[in-house]
Amino acid sequence: MQEDITSQAPLTILIIDDEPGVTKGMARLLRRDGHTVDTAENGRLALVQLQERRYDLLLCDLRMPELSGPDLYQIVMRHYPDLCQRMIFLTGDLLSPASQAFLEQHGLSCLFKPFHAAELRRAIHQVLRAG
Repeated sequence: MQEDITSQAPLTILIIDDEPGVTKGMARLLRRDGHTVDTAENGRLALVQLQERRYDLLLCDLRMPELSGPDLYQIVMRHYPDLCQRMIFLTGDLLSPASQAFLEQHGLSCLFKPFHAAELRRAIHQVLRAG
C-alpha cells in the first residue's frame, strides 16, 4: 500500500530558484499541501533567509546567478550541516559531468524541470524518510 505523502507533518521549506514561474508554482502547490514556504531568487538571498529562519527542507536550482546550487551546498555543509541531506536540487538542463559528479558524490536528489506535483511530493517524502 502506498503511503499518502500529503499527510506528512507541515514543513518549513525554502525554494531557491531564479525562474519566477517555477518558484511560484512550487510555492503554491506546497502551501496548498499545508507547508510554510519561503522563496529566494538566488543562493546569496537564500543565505540571508537561512540566518533568519530554520528550514526543514531546501529545494534548490543547480544553476543560478550569483551563487550556484553546488556553491550554496558547500556553505550549507559548513554552517547548517543538518540540512545537507534535506536538499533537493532542480534543473532544467541536461546534467553536465560536473553536476552529475556533484550529485552522486553527496548522494543528493535531483528533479528535472518540468516535473509533476506527484514527482515533487515523492522526492520530498524520500528525502525526509532517508534523513
